[in-house]
Formats: sequence, structure tokens, C-alpha cells
Amino acid sequence: MKEKIISASIDSLRQEGLKFSVDTLAGKLRISKKTIYKFFPNKEALALALYEKYYDDAKKKAEMLINSNMPFSHSDLLYLYFDAKAMTGRDIFNKYQLNDSIYGYTTEQNDSLWRIISASFRDRTSEQSMKAIRIIVDGSFEKLCNARLNPDAVIERLVQLL
Repeated sequence: MKEKIISASIDSLRQEGLKFSVDTLAGKLRISKKTIYKFFPNKEALALALYEKYYDDAKKKAEMLINSNMPFSHSDLLYLYFDAKAMTGRDIFNKYQLNDSIYGYTTEQNDSLWRIISASFRDRTSEQSMKAIRIIVDGSFEKLCNARLNPDAVIERLVQLL
């Protein structure tokens, strides 16, 4: 049940954004809030478990894409990174009053995910260029997330630049 709660939390946060709540999660799972709090004593514990699972899966997917013998598109990696940015918007942390340690954890995990993803670009770019690319990508994705815009055109353009 704990894994179901975590998976449903990830889906709910991704789909509902700021509308996500423990009440709606319980309703979707057809369980009581009490059942959720049996596994997670508070929102912070649930959020930490949600992000641990999310980033573990995202990093595995990125590594699988990069290390597979099949050709992959850099856009696949950028979509993965965009999703991570969307899942960690500062407004989410403010609304749910999640603590700074969870925000710090997600920031570290985003950095780790970026290191994995950017490794696939490094053969063509210098370290200084990679820092500039990160600023461009992060800034673009933050603006897209804040405006709730579709990232397709921006990701397509970023792939052309890379």
C-alpha cells in the first residue's frame, strides 16, 4: 500500500499541481486519510518519499536512455528534465509549506539528474558552455512551468542548439 500511495502521489502532483492534496489522494485511492498517515506521519514524510521515488526513477530512465545500445533523442532527456523542474516548482513548496530540507533535497536531485543528462552533451561542448546551457535550460524551463506552457517548441530549439 505504501508504494501505491507514493506512485499515486507522484501522478497526482504531476497532473494536479497545486490542487494536489492528501484529501484528493485518499479519494483517488479509495482509502482514508488516516491510512495515508499510517504510512507517512506528515506531509513532509510523504513528500520526501514521493521525491525519493521520483528521482530514483528519473535517474534510472536517463541512464537507461544514455547507456542503451539504441539511439536516443536528446529531446527525451530534456523532457525528463523538464518534468523534474515541473515537479519541483517553488510554488508547490510554498503552498504545501514543505520544509527547506525537502526543497534542498529536490535541488540536489535536480543537480544530480542534470549531471547525468548533460554527460550526453559533453562530447561536443566545453565545461564553460555546459554551464551556459544549464542556465539557459533552467531559465527556459522555469518560465515554461510558471506560465504552464507546452515545452515542445522550446525543447525542439534547445536540441538544435545542442
